[in-house]
Amino acid sequence: MVAPGSIDRWMSFELGRLNAGLVVEKKSLARLLAEPDPACRTREGDAHPFDRAALDQLASVLNRDEAEKLRLPLTLIVSGDSEDSAYLTDELGAKALRAIEKFDRAFPFRDGRMALPHSLAIDLVRRHGGALQLAFA
Repeated sequence: MVAPGSIDRWMSFELGRLNAGLVVEKKSLARLLAEPDPACRTREGDAHPFDRAALDQLASVLNRDEAEKLRLPLTLIVSGDSEDSAYLTDELGAKALRAIEKFDRAFPFRDGRMALPHSLAIDLVRRHGGALQLAFA
């Protein structure tokens, strides 16, 4: 028999390990573009570098004010509750991602989130040079 709460503590511990590399202090796109080696720090204090081309691509679909407001990396949240999906709660980030990826009417931002299939979320994180990260909830 398992002690009450032990499964919850174990799950919390494992989620903490999965999320150890998350950036917690995000920077604006404009600030990152001004840095010679754009990077943020993770929870563990490691550098989270950004690919300059990925930053330029984001800047190409936003105006200057939006580049000041957009905080990177964008976080795609993956939850065990959802049906094979991840979601983005940053409306400006969703706007930029939709423009870059030419999603047209697919994956609209509604009810405070843009839902994506899990496989697409992983592909986007892989292709966007540090501008997106996965968080497990």
